[in-house]
Amino acid sequence: MILKKLQSSRLLNSLQSFYNHKIYSIAMVAFALIVFIIFLLPFFINLERYKPEIENQFQEKFTLKIKINEKISYKPFLRPHIELPSVDIFEDNKKEDVYIGNIYKINLRINIFNILFRNFNISDVEFVDGIIEVEKKNFDNFFKNIDLIKNLKVIRIHNLDLKYSINKKTIEISDINIDIIFKKGKLRSFDFTGSLFNLPFTSRFQSSLNQNRRIGNLSIKSNALKFYFEADLTDINFLKNEFLGNAKIRFVNSLSTIGLNSLILQFNFDLKDEYVDLKDIFINSFLYKGEGSARIDFKPRFAFVSEFNFIDTNFKKLPNDNLKDFLVNNKLFDIHEDFYGVFKLNFKNMITNHNLFSDANAIIIVEGGDVNIKELNLISKFNDLLKINGRFITQNKETIFFFSSQIDLVNIKNFYKNTNGTREKIALLPNDSFSGKMKGDLNMRKGRVVLSEIVANSNKKFNKNSLNAAQEELNLRLNKDIMNILDPRIYSFLF
Repeated sequence: MILKKLQSSRLLNSLQSFYNHKIYSIAMVAFALIVFIIFLLPFFINLERYKPEIENQFQEKFTLKIKINEKISYKPFLRPHIELPSVDIFEDNKKEDVYIGNIYKINLRINIFNILFRNFNISDVEFVDGIIEVEKKNFDNFFKNIDLIKNLKVIRIHNLDLKYSINKKTIEISDINIDIIFKKGKLRSFDFTGSLFNLPFTSRFQSSLNQNRRIGNLSIKSNALKFYFEADLTDINFLKNEFLGNAKIRFVNSLSTIGLNSLILQFNFDLKDEYVDLKDIFINSFLYKGEGSARIDFKPRFAFVSEFNFIDTNFKKLPNDNLKDFLVNNKLFDIHEDFYGVFKLNFKNMITNHNLFSDANAIIIVEGGDVNIKELNLISKFNDLLKINGRFITQNKETIFFFSSQIDLVNIKNFYKNTNGTREKIALLPNDSFSGKMKGDLNMRKGRVVLSEIVANSNKKFNKNSLNAAQEELNLRLNKDIMNILDPRIYSFLF
């Protein structure tokens, strides 16, 4: 009886051992088979015959044609993928293919069974090293056509140089490294580093759904430039290029516009494909503090139309050397001829070196590379008025200001008594009103003015000799410092 039990127990143990061994063996065989399929089988497949399928997939996904110049290879590590070396890129929107760049290597992370059954569906792609020149329309088409990107999951780019053309202008971004994540045909997020005009910057984007609306956050930072941009997007529509939200800009360094050092700019925006509306703009810099609105058009040409109201503007903080860089050395007038801009500016409670004017308003139009002062009114606390209009024209590195001006003083002595001028000279000024007009042109670099007309009280014109004498006296002061043109006290010879 005991012997039978022992024999039965041994039989069960043997069966269990055999069963366990069989499972183990099956598992080992399955593992070996998986290893063979993943790591070995692709080496026995001629991947060269798959070139047409891969090239067609790229054309469908990215609206760009590619040509794989060298032999395709399979790489099992770190994640199984196929490698496309030396890939030429062509535009696909013209009758004849146009070469736009080359990628040193493209890695495609594709399911191994897609390779076995020749069923390619590119969803995870990596571009390594290259130079590309692309136009805006090709870039936009990629994000507009959801059918092309709905199956994409990840795009990775490492060490790419990009030349991006828009309206005949080229933006160059070098050393691009970016990871782009898609989800159900939507851009979910990206992390971007690169150098714009040799200035390193980083950018991040993250989006999500909120009550059937796609929202997100976008940031752009350049520590070298000390530029920081943050935007909260309350509605995102990549298909229509429409974005709604609010943004904040901090810019510590000096911009290419007078007085915008240490800038803080906040605004709400409504971005469409052809324009963007900026509302509730708040601007604060070391010189300006104000609010306003603006509209930027991208088509049919780049245009900027704005209106700003400033209070407590301290022009004493603006160094003369800064002004010379802009007004004399043509920095302010280096404007592209395709740009069109309208600037309506209003100033209250201005603080200036001469203390002559407290308020000002201006309409400035920029067109064809020239700056047109359509209207500039300087107003004193006593309602004295200086009106200036004219046009800055730049040719052969010379900027000439063709101007016409008119001054109306309620009382000449009152006008000057609050200045830091010589008390004795001010005491000699009459307690009379004055009205005068002046026309001429001013060479900004040479500091030389040519007067064509001066008309004083009662339409009395300066004769030729008096006009020449006034011109020489004015040039004498301008040659010492062209910034004198901003100080009306030098025109005391009129009285």
